[in-house]
Amino acid sequence: MGKPSVNIAFENGNIGSVTTSPDGVCVIVASAVANGGFALSTPYTVYSLAEAEALGIIPTVAGNYELHKTIKEFYAEAGSGTELWIYGVAKTRTLDQLIDDSKVVLTASNRRIRFVVAKYAPSADDDEVTAGLRTGFPTTLAAAQLIAETYTEEKTQPLVFILEGYNYTGVAADLVGFSNTTYNRVAVLIGDTEKRTGATASKGAAVGVLAGRIAKNQVHVNVGRVKDGALSPLEFYIVDTPVEQVNIDALYNKGFLTLTTHTGKSGYYFVDDMLACEVEDDYHYLTRRRVIDKAYVLANQTLTNFILDTVPLTNEGKIQAAYAKALEAEVVRVIAQEMSAKGELSVDPTVANDNGVECVIDVTNNVAQDSIIKGRIGVRPHGYGRLLEFAIGFNTGQ
Repeated sequence: MGKPSVNIAFENGNIGSVTTSPDGVCVIVASAVANGGFALSTPYTVYSLAEAEALGIIPTVAGNYELHKTIKEFYAEAGSGTELWIYGVAKTRTLDQLIDDSKVVLTASNRRIRFVVAKYAPSADDDEVTAGLRTGFPTTLAAAQLIAETYTEEKTQPLVFILEGYNYTGVAADLVGFSNTTYNRVAVLIGDTEKRTGATASKGAAVGVLAGRIAKNQVHVNVGRVKDGALSPLEFYIVDTPVEQVNIDALYNKGFLTLTTHTGKSGYYFVDDMLACEVEDDYHYLTRRRVIDKAYVLANQTLTNFILDTVPLTNEGKIQAAYAKALEAEVVRVIAQEMSAKGELSVDPTVANDNGVECVIDVTNNVAQDSIIKGRIGVRPHGYGRLLEFAIGFNTGQ
């Protein structure tokens, strides 16, 4: 049976979809070079680009150019004062080793980190390509997903990995995509602020920009929301081609996060916030993932207070209705206070006392027999206007 604990399982298949807070704290795990102020395999926490530079992370091409660029672009988007963790590993580490190395800083953060941003910049050329991306990329996706699931379930630290579409060939037809995958805790970005054939020969993506937008957004806000304004960088490329000259639909349809432009708007925007899984997955979108993860943490924290509590029972050994109602009310109160009141859940104003949260305790289970209190928590997410379809014509007054 195991020690007394709370076990909350994520449901799937219910959607039917064809200021910094811990909800958005990121760590950049990067290929790096040590110096007098910056050691490898050592977690650092900074709140500005200046603090990172004070550690000795400066943009030298042979050193920490890629890490500095990622931090700089993070703060250009998120703003100074935003918490950021940094963890450098040797440039001799492979991408899969870098992903595995993230476990050290995740544990050190004491459940604070929610996003792992992988920045790969090996000392030796890594040029092999399979299906349009770095050879072995499917294995990398699976490894990241496994770590995220393990920390979520065993440590109540829900995670999402942000990976680069490393070595992307620039040919969307080469890509397999994610229509048959289940990596709903991994996002893959294609697109960078520098060209592939530039002085720094970028093979990765502008993951710092994405992380910065995530860090400053509430959990329910899509990183591509136009009302939030254009992204800070003034240039974005897919390999060597400006984003506006690329068929972005081909990347979007295969499930990759990338950049786009909008008619009548200057600047660049994220096209959407998909994760690397099939569209039918309830957590196909990052907003869905972040909303349920926050509710999961709050529910877990609340229910933990009831571990080994005295439970009044009926003469049949079942939980008494009054106690069940009190437990339900406490879960709803906490989630509503921390999410609904902040606009992170969808509340129906036409329904009295609706707050977008539901908790139902199973009063039929024999608690005297198995000491298990069972229940279900439901939260109502927001919808998102991905396609706006209107008709336009003349009004003649008749």
